[in-house]
Amino acid sequence: MGPMLSLRVTQYTPGGAMAPHHHEEPSLIVVVGGVYSERIQASETEHGAGRMLFYPAYATHSQRFGAAGARKIVFTPQASSLEYLQNHGISLDTARYLHSPAIPQLASRVLAERRNQDEFAPLALEGILMELVAAFARGERDGRVAAPPPWVRAARDLIRDALDQNASLEGIAAKVGRHPVHLAKEFRRHFGTSIGAYRRHLRVQQAATMLLRQNVDLTEVALACGFASHSHLCRSFKAAYGVTPSQFRTQRL
Repeated sequence: MGPMLSLRVTQYTPGGAMAPHHHEEPSLIVVVGGVYSERIQASETEHGAGRMLFYPAYATHSQRFGAAGARKIVFTPQASSLEYLQNHGISLDTARYLHSPAIPQLASRVLAERRNQDEFAPLALEGILMELVAAFARGERDGRVAAPPPWVRAARDLIRDALDQNASLEGIAAKVGRHPVHLAKEFRRHFGTSIGAYRRHLRVQQAATMLLRQNVDLTEVALACGFASHSHLCRSFKAAYGVTPSQFRTQRL
């Protein structure tokens, strides 16, 4: 494959972790499944399906994967492509990430072409991967690629640390010293989701972890994770994982 090197799709073990490490080549990564948290440059960020990340060479990072693990497309753009981006004002000195509606569609096309074994698949893959590079560059240019400021990270941490509570948008905004509308807008811009959806995602992830314990009752799981009822947990869980909590437990145990 010409413009791209070492294209691979990697599956990560549920509940697993990767110690601090780096890559010798710059890389672009698209998350196509699951959720994981990553520590890099003294900050921690959660990534989920639909997010694209750029790592410069030798950028040290560590990762912790959720109960469903994660699946990622990883590829190395050709040096000439990176040089082209830099010549057009795109900074590639630090790790960056982007959440854009275009990314899941492009990622699905990459996976489809990998399954297609005909003689034209490599050519098609080159084109799609170049589109991903362009999507990253446009996101950087338009200001969608940026590390969240401390107050946005503080809002995220408040949600993560009190999943059993239903803190309102107004309450969270007051604690970080921002207007609720501004908080909602910036939270979505940096994390690609609303505060409500983010909290629901974390609750489902926590429920998945608890379900791996054989003797925990489903109603107990629901209440411990902030769901109003067993049925509320089931609806949210199936929407996230495609199976009910009982089916998830049976498959994993």
